[in-house]
Amino acid sequence: MQLRAEDIKDHHSGLHIEQSVDQYPILAQLVKDGGYVFRTPVQVDVHVSVVGGVIELDGHIQVEVEIPCGRCLTPSVYSLSGDFHQSFVEELPNITGEDGEELELTAEEMGLELFDGEAIDLDDEVQQQVVLLLPAHPLCDEACKGLCVECGANLNEEPCECAEKKVSMHFAALKDFKVEK
Repeated sequence: MQLRAEDIKDHHSGLHIEQSVDQYPILAQLVKDGGYVFRTPVQVDVHVSVVGGVIELDGHIQVEVEIPCGRCLTPSVYSLSGDFHQSFVEELPNITGEDGEELELTAEEMGLELFDGEAIDLDDEVQQQVVLLLPAHPLCDEACKGLCVECGANLNEEPCECAEKKVSMHFAALKDFKVEK
């Protein structure tokens, strides 16, 4: 979704966006590659204002996603919700240091995003925020035991006998080692 700058000049506006994950290329790729299942459309409420030539976005994102557990691969449902703020400018302001010399700062260092002066692509901002909300290490439960590395059994559901069968030979040479005093 494009937010045209001329539509918000010198006033405040609010938007409610509800779009399918298919509208966001990065999220659609997660569905295709990573086994992610978005159970609801991405819902975004955005308040837009202009302050001194800077377009300020304050938003709230909400979506429900099903992600495989990182240990046992059992699907786990997460209700993701978060607030975000982003500032957009057409060109970077000139900043001077204490000595009066002009400083060269990037948009990122200033906490600003540049836009072409015509439109702001909200889709990019929304999908970035959703990716930031995704858990880095999704777990079905903190006490998840995972899968057996030998037979692949889900250790949360059934005991595995692989560990009992396998004897570690790493220290077998030290079996008869005695320390003399």
